[in-house]
Amino acid sequence: MSDEPCILVTGATGVVGVAVVRDLLRRGYRVIASYAHSESVAVALHDEGSPGCLETVQADLTHPDDVARLVGELGAHKIPVAGFVHAAALVDHTPMADLEPARFGEVLSVNVTAAYALARSLAGFGALESVVLLSSIGSEFADLGSVAYTASKGAVDGLTRALASELAPVRVNAVSPGVVRSHRTALDPILSGPEFTQRIPLKDLVDPAALADVIAFLLGAGARSMTGQILRVDGGHSLRLL
Repeated sequence: MSDEPCILVTGATGVVGVAVVRDLLRRGYRVIASYAHSESVAVALHDEGSPGCLETVQADLTHPDDVARLVGELGAHKIPVAGFVHAAALVDHTPMADLEPARFGEVLSVNVTAAYALARSLAGFGALESVVLLSSIGSEFADLGSVAYTASKGAVDGLTRALASELAPVRVNAVSPGVVRSHRTALDPILSGPEFTQRIPLKDLVDPAALADVIAFLLGAGARSMTGQILRVDGGHSLRLL
């Protein structure tokens, strides 16, 4: 690992993570992409024509020891992490009657606790300028069978505001997407159907690339006066849920 400033992206092999990493590479950033399991996807993240530099590191954020190891590796190599994007997330739709407390804690460990631990540690390195956390409109508009996910994303919203206050002048913001277009939504007859998208003012699911654009903006100088904000990127979907 070199000592050039970089952006750390967790959950780099998920739908949002892949879009964010590729977008940042195209913009010329040095990116350290953290992934839990999909090594083949992580290796394939870099487009040959991208001017940026990609490094990958495996870390399962459900395990505190892996979080500590990731921080330790960055610290040992004196990596100046200027930006941190927490795209790692566990999405769980288990009904409450079937949701074991251990699984509830696992969802919070990835979606919230790892975000806190990494932001806190990276701020201590002294190079951190901007943090972007991944929330969801589900933090405000709960659906049945989403108790763990809804609770975790509500906590992300609160964490965003608290970290923005605690870590200043490091900027901390969050993006709050609606339903993001993915292979999973393509296979879902409801989410992929016209009846669902017609309820969204912009008539479409969230494009991961559009979400990556907003994240890149929050990382950059254009958002230098923004902190503690939670930006909905949902095509107006939440307007119909109020």
